[in-house]
Amino acid sequence: MTTIFAAIFVFGVLVTVHEFGHFITAKLTGMRVDEFAVGFGPKIYQTTEGETQYSLRLIPLGGYNKIAGMDPDEEPTPDGFTSKPIFSRMLVILAGPIMNFILPVLLFFGIFAISGIDQPVNENVIGEVIHGKPAAQAGLMPGDRILSINGESIGTFDGLVATLAKYPNEEVTLEVQRDEKVSKYKIVSEYSEEFKRPLIGVYPKI
Repeated sequence: MTTIFAAIFVFGVLVTVHEFGHFITAKLTGMRVDEFAVGFGPKIYQTTEGETQYSLRLIPLGGYNKIAGMDPDEEPTPDGFTSKPIFSRMLVILAGPIMNFILPVLLFFGIFAISGIDQPVNENVIGEVIHGKPAAQAGLMPGDRILSINGESIGTFDGLVATLAKYPNEEVTLEVQRDEKVSKYKIVSEYSEEFKRPLIGVYPKI
């Protein structure tokens, strides 16, 4: 049910933003908008400001603008759609899809501005261990700090990757610090055809 309600909400937002694009450009170009409605069906709320009636309707699966002159059966008026220059009419028609393009840009900008963007940290600390891979089988855990591989000192995650590349499908000895304790683990790396290098199944911290 949550998925259904979420889909209805998102669809309603998309349509409302789309229709708002038509509405605001019609107003800016001097067209008369008789009604701006969110949803379909019976009216839940209605108010009138100036020449425009604003309404909220029961079924949140759409919305519409009633712009004067768009109905071919209407008599032409100076403030109607057909009486305006072709540029104004094109702007009103295109404003809906343009608003649907702008909406996700603004949403993602807001999300990134508030939450930031995940970036890997280039430290010699394991952020995640992939289940079933050599590191997990050997007993390594997130938060473990890799001090050395086969005696070669490791200071960064890039250094871990570069050093492992020297030992494809070979057993290596990792010196690992967990809390205050330092232990040694023997691991046989797996060569990845996709990444063209040996892997042990760990990700960096984020």
